[in-house]
Amino acid sequence: MRRLRRLSRRLFLCFLSDEFVMTKNKYVMKWFSIALWSLGMSSGAYASSSNATQCPSSDFVEFVKAFSSEPEVQKAFIAPSVKHVHVTADGKIPKVVERSLNAIDADELKVLLPENAAAANLIIQIKVPNRVIVRDEAGHFLKIFVFKRGDCWVLNRVEDWTLDAVMNEITQSEKLTPGELELKKGVIFDRLVNKASSESGVYLYVAELDSYLDGARKGSAQAALAAAGISLSGQAPRLENSRILELLLQASESVPDAGLTLADFYCDEGEYDEKRGCINPKESIATLERAANLGSTNALIRLGEVYELGTVVDADLPHAMACYLEVQKADLETGTASIERLATRGVVRDNSIQCIKAGSFR
Repeated sequence: MRRLRRLSRRLFLCFLSDEFVMTKNKYVMKWFSIALWSLGMSSGAYASSSNATQCPSSDFVEFVKAFSSEPEVQKAFIAPSVKHVHVTADGKIPKVVERSLNAIDADELKVLLPENAAAANLIIQIKVPNRVIVRDEAGHFLKIFVFKRGDCWVLNRVEDWTLDAVMNEITQSEKLTPGELELKKGVIFDRLVNKASSESGVYLYVAELDSYLDGARKGSAQAALAAAGISLSGQAPRLENSRILELLLQASESVPDAGLTLADFYCDEGEYDEKRGCINPKESIATLERAANLGSTNALIRLGEVYELGTVVDADLPHAMACYLEVQKADLETGTASIERLATRGVVRDNSIQCIKAGSFR
């Protein structure tokens, strides 16, 4: 290595001489290139370049367009040390690993080129002030490229949140039902939000929603409920009301307590802050009754509260008492407390009244 360095320096000094330029150029330049190659100055990775490449643009969007399509711009505007984040499996637990790299593999930047992204069914989102997000719409791929502004923009951080390989390792010994893998992946995305910056966490929530939706398409009722829930929470993008309704109907067919969320949605359509009456009381009550018939004690409790408080239909205390009596059979403490509360208001048991009347709202 020392001999190569001495050789490269001697050749460089010769390069300055007229004699070298006049008589030795083609031979020495050949050996000069070999020396540089031997010193590791030529590779398939892009590192920070010391050349005087002009900054393509002070506008981030325009800069990214040039950076994604021009290899020379990529070489010139990568930070000397790039933080690289990825997720690995530590047994059954996903682990976030961060390390510093002196170079970025050129292949890792290929997804920034629009035609490459399109061929892989990926979406490129340029987010001012300094991020480029590359993802799919099923939770299979998520990379975030972060730039820092100095005299020009430089790539100084790459976050790879893709989980498919991690999920395969974590679940390799499990027998999963259709959509369960995607449900588990969504839960892991949710947990990883705490390991990411607030700016990157936004896109982990998007990937979480995409994973749940993928699971719902594959038949998972729990994934359907999770997708509707995170969409209504405001953490992930809000789906259309018609899509949320589809998801909740799918979930409520086999997850009894999903009926409570569906009943609420019939009343408020997810607009929790709106002070208004129930939009569709008939469907709301019918949904609670179906959930109760599927075995949801929580649905029985909610029915009692609805008739006690008059939040969905007019208050009907004897009807509320009938529901709490049914609750008492499954949840003694809650049912008894509710019955005693109504008794202090003078409500007595009436065996002729049933909580769920035959054909009442169904």
